[in-house]
Amino acid sequence: MISIVIPAFNEEKLLPECLESLRNQDYAGGYEIIVVDNGSTDDTARVAAGFGAKVVSCISRGVVYARQAGAQAASGDIIIQGDADTVYLRDWLTRIASYFSAHPKTVALAGAYVYKDPPGWARFEYSGRYIMNIIGLLLFGRPVYISGANFAFRREAFLKTKGYDAESLYPDQWGISHSLSQVGKIYYDRTVLVHTSTRRVQIPFHLILLNIGLNSSRIFIHFIKHSINLSRTTSAKLPYLKASAKRAALILLIVITCLFLYVYIAPKAQVFGNPVTIQGLLSIPSFNQ
Repeated sequence: MISIVIPAFNEEKLLPECLESLRNQDYAGGYEIIVVDNGSTDDTARVAAGFGAKVVSCISRGVVYARQAGAQAASGDIIIQGDADTVYLRDWLTRIASYFSAHPKTVALAGAYVYKDPPGWARFEYSGRYIMNIIGLLLFGRPVYISGANFAFRREAFLKTKGYDAESLYPDQWGISHSLSQVGKIYYDRTVLVHTSTRRVQIPFHLILLNIGLNSSRIFIHFIKHSINLSRTTSAKLPYLKASAKRAALILLIVITCLFLYVYIAPKAQVFGNPVTIQGLLSIPSFNQ
């Protein structure tokens, strides 16, 4: 059994396409669709019920609370994060279920997304996300870029954590993946793909770059603070660990930048085994609905 959790606040316009794609999955097993109405003032709940989804009400406003309410209401062995502005390929559930079946020790699976109507710079974002996740797997043993619209985990593992923590860094992305990584292995598969809306990136490009910089800074600061907090138990090693944390953050930033530029300049370079190409990153399975 699989549970798909969709948080929704005033999503009556985009929700039908999302739910239609979920209803048309080719998955042979059982699955449920849970739409968490996060205090909507439109017909979100009625639209969800019309598609046969289980509607859960969450008064506390915020996606972190909605996802927690949905996960608590889920009955599936696998829980999947979804978004109301996202469309899911017909074989999406089948791919996820097959992966968990073949890898019983993996507790979570992170997929990828592309934009429905991609802006001109989208290909660079796709490349950057892929490289960051590969580096995350190499350095930290888990992907660092988790999509809230395409992330699946075992319910058993989730119950061993504190769930979605509103105080964590990006609760339904970094936060939940960090918690789950304490329980078991998290894998990344960019072929588990979804199509999402561009509504959150329809801003001037310089503001997008600014947001990327700010988000990267938050992640690096988080790493440094975490390293310092761990080192407080051994005060004699504190200066060394502080310097190590800063060096690690700087090295990570340099590696990410260099690899991104390398893939851009030499798109057919074989960086991590299979050739990484812009065309490959943009090759998207067609819908078979």
